[in-house]
Amino acid sequence: MGCEHCFTEHEAGAACARDDFASDGEALAGMGYGPLVLVRELGAGALARVYLAEHRSTGAHFAVKVLHPHLARTPAVLQRFYAEGRSLRQHLVHPNAARVLDVRQAPSGHHCMLMEYVEGTALSHLPLPLPPSEAVSLLLQALDGLEAAHAHGIIHRDLKPENLVLTTDREGTRRVKILGFGMASTLAAGLTDQELAAGMVVGSPAYLAPELWVRSEPDGRADLYSLAVVGYRLLTGRLPFGGGGRMGEMLLVHEPTPPLAPHLLEEDVPPALSAVLMQALSLRPDERFSSARAFRAALREALRRPAFGCMAPMAFQVRVEDALGRDLIPVFVNDLSEEGLRIAWDGALPRLGARLDVELSLNGWVLACSGDVVRLLPTEEARTWGGRQGFILHFSDLSEDVRRLIAQALAPAPVEAAPDAELAQLLARASACSQDPYSLLAIHPHSDFAEVLRRVAQAERRLEPFRQRILPDDQRQALEALRAKLEMARRTLGEPVARARFDASRGNFRGVAHCLSAGISPASVNRLRQAFLAARPQAEGRARVFFDKGILLEARNVLDGALQHYTEALRMDPLNVSLHRYYHSLARRIRESQNETPRGESQSAAL
Repeated sequence: MGCEHCFTEHEAGAACARDDFASDGEALAGMGYGPLVLVRELGAGALARVYLAEHRSTGAHFAVKVLHPHLARTPAVLQRFYAEGRSLRQHLVHPNAARVLDVRQAPSGHHCMLMEYVEGTALSHLPLPLPPSEAVSLLLQALDGLEAAHAHGIIHRDLKPENLVLTTDREGTRRVKILGFGMASTLAAGLTDQELAAGMVVGSPAYLAPELWVRSEPDGRADLYSLAVVGYRLLTGRLPFGGGGRMGEMLLVHEPTPPLAPHLLEEDVPPALSAVLMQALSLRPDERFSSARAFRAALREALRRPAFGCMAPMAFQVRVEDALGRDLIPVFVNDLSEEGLRIAWDGALPRLGARLDVELSLNGWVLACSGDVVRLLPTEEARTWGGRQGFILHFSDLSEDVRRLIAQALAPAPVEAAPDAELAQLLARASACSQDPYSLLAIHPHSDFAEVLRRVAQAERRLEPFRQRILPDDQRQALEALRAKLEMARRTLGEPVARARFDASRGNFRGVAHCLSAGISPASVNRLRQAFLAARPQAEGRARVFFDKGILLEARNVLDGALQHYTEALRMDPLNVSLHRYYHSLARRIRESQNETPRGESQSAAL
């Protein structure tokens, strides 16, 4: 099976091929990569190490994936690394997929892939199980990214919670980003025929599609299976088939017993949602959803249940075997019941008693069944009830899945939930101040970090009860958008570096002072200030004019006037640490002089 680190055979106790990279990996911190500097290691896997890289002049962050040197010595791996990188850079540009920006060899000789840096929380770190609405929201976003990738023939092959990161974009929208496209196929290119014959696979065993255990060339349905395992875990807190390599072991011996449906493990999971995941978890690719779009449509259908709100239904469609038995053709259904269909039919009618293959589709579900022609309706008879000629077909030997689909098609259209008046008022108030995190949290721009975090927690508690209510789609979306803006406010104002950047852009030097007190490193402050001044070329000069006037006034003991000039200088250059020292030193002297009471006045008061 090979070493679990380098995927090559070597004697026990012998040096691993990756050992020569361990010290090298540490040494890469500080390495230049064009205008970027590798700051620190973010993580390492079987294929590469990933570093946080910073743009020297702007402070912008990127991720750089550095291929392990021992793998770079394998021509097939190196060729696949560059091919995958170029394909991803050219084709996969989507909000739900981490962007690949470049792939090339660094001056140091390392082979690197420059990527968008995604800062957030991996789904593996979320507290589980999640509320069904939250889990479905995350899955829908992931499916959006997969659909874009599959449209260009890009298959992930290693979807798992660690590769799905929940982040927040510049507009404050919570977004799922898929990481790691192309990495599994690159690593697989390095496996030898002997390793493949021995059963070695690339991917996370608990999430790997069954067909990949038997050396099948995957298509998009392998990713849908992996995402269904992720969804199962999000909803139940557990894996459908257990962890480790159990799936591979079971497939080699016998077909595993289907897992318990999620709604049997967690009562909050609606049966309709449970059924969608169970179909996507089918061990046979042909029984899963045919595409990410179909999987997404089925999840959206599950969202129509009262616990999630209401949406307009998608059309019920039927295809029936043609007269020659060679193809399925779409037909118009005049009537549907649990027993069968009344079908409008142009041309020669089928023979009475004929058994026909039928395909039913609704909201992403595409299921096959059969039925018998029990009555013909020629043109003359059809006219008596105002319809077209056709025939009546009775279903035969329906599976539970087909019965469930028919029941959904017969179900009355859900009633649209009425808008929640209390939530409407809250959303209206929030929309008036949603662009400013201080206004959103109703706190003063000079508030300290404890107050910021207290108000964020208070606001989140205020919104939580609304998530349990039945809401129209537009209100639920607005509610989730507001929660995302609260999270953005927390990240903007609750973290010193982010708040210093934001407050500096507003000239809020008192807010910056809180950030400096929180212990931002001088190097970080310097990078922030360089980026700030680069965008405002005149700011430093104007601040210097106010500062010089303040120095003169302070020398003449005109302290209030000097403090005012220092204030204006800090508004121009709020990240200038020296200016902060002058300002706070003078402000302290003024306070102390105001608190000093003349001795004689004190004695008079005592008398």
